[in-house]
Amino acid sequence: MIIKGKISKIRPLEIGDSKILVEYLNNEEVKEYLSLVFPINNFLEEEWIKRNAISHNNLTFAIEADNKIIGTVGFKDIDWIARSAEYGIAIYTPEYWNKGIGTEVTQLMLRYGFEYLNLNRIWLRVFENNPRAQRVYEKCGFIQEGRERQGRYYKGHYWDVIRMSILAEEYWRIMSEY
Repeated sequence: MIIKGKISKIRPLEIGDSKILVEYLNNEEVKEYLSLVFPINNFLEEEWIKRNAISHNNLTFAIEADNKIIGTVGFKDIDWIARSAEYGIAIYTPEYWNKGIGTEVTQLMLRYGFEYLNLNRIWLRVFENNPRAQRVYEKCGFIQEGRERQGRYYKGHYWDVIRMSILAEEYWRIMSEY
């Protein structure tokens, strides 16, 4: 499965992607916005891709722009009974930040989640020190539903974790406006 947008595309992760992902995941500038704070190596990343990238309740894809991997996106902890999943996206290459890719990929994944997977609720966590991501999510229809006070620690500072979600009915209402 490949989902193409105007400026990016989403495709399944492959074992060969692990080398570039390890480089990205160990970048201090990027780690500020990720839950992953410990160092990672090629062996760990390859094992993670084999076991978790595509599984019963996890779907993780590579984000490509200009024919190279620039990030990952996916749904995890998919609950097929409640039809709910946690959304996550990371654009690891700062040169691709503020280019509209996060918005496009989020819209493509909402379409995939609601129209193909028949999800009813897609939710996420975003750190309060990442207002750029918060704006993307709001633009795509996510609504803030709660806050985990000081739920994240990074380099001597505690940050709130903001919880946001979008329901299928809200997605369909937004789609009908286009």
